[in-house]
Amino acid sequence: MPARLILAALLFTSGISCSQLGLCKVAPKRMVGIFGGMGPEATANLYAEIVRLTPAKEDQDHLPTVIYSRPQVPDRTKCIESGSREIVPYIQEGVRRLERMGASLIAIPCNTVHYYHADMQKAVRVPVLNMITETVDAVEKRHPRCKVVGLLASNGTVRSKLYEKAFEARGIRVVYPDAACQQTCVMNAVYSIKAGGDKRRQADLLARAADDVTRKGAQVIVLGCTEIPLAFDSSRTRLPVVNATEVLALAAIREYQRGAP
Repeated sequence: MPARLILAALLFTSGISCSQLGLCKVAPKRMVGIFGGMGPEATANLYAEIVRLTPAKEDQDHLPTVIYSRPQVPDRTKCIESGSREIVPYIQEGVRRLERMGASLIAIPCNTVHYYHADMQKAVRVPVLNMITETVDAVEKRHPRCKVVGLLASNGTVRSKLYEKAFEARGIRVVYPDAACQQTCVMNAVYSIKAGGDKRRQADLLARAADDVTRKGAQVIVLGCTEIPLAFDSSRTRLPVVNATEVLALAAIREYQRGAP
């Protein structure tokens, strides 16, 4: 139930009308929900991208947004690798909380957690945007001649083959950094970003990973981990780059505007 309806019910039982407080008149009819904390800086980055990409001339043109950051969600990669379902109650609580707060749609700035997209969607009535399919759609639309994508992503996303399956369904092959490069460059950079490490060192590591997939024939590089755009330097690759966080921001704006009165 939307938050404004819950509030109206509480006011009714207390004998206070909405009109007395004027709350129903000012409550937004639609609102973007962001379920974050995986990690916190990536969550802030998604909101910043939504603000940057929204066509607005003044404050009132921006999207009503509610953010629920829950950094205590168990490690996504470890859960996928072990087959553990301990993460599911956390992520279902997260999307349900946002729905109760009045979110009309939910965006989640973590690629890996979309392994559990079906679990989250069945927990709520509002749409949970699928970051993976949105990104695949964006690559196909922006680079229609692309046949090989170089994916920079977490171990969990790589091993789950989330992107690989989605791209292969469109006739696009996915290449990854070598195993050693995946660990020493991509994952070390990701965990360094989460820990607030040196951005220059992170950019160096990610540039090496980009070079690796370029040598393997990639025509487009996809940043398939929400930490990676925080340090990746696009000027250090000759290939076009698709940032999944930016794609998700655009999808949130599109879906909000689609249902706006």
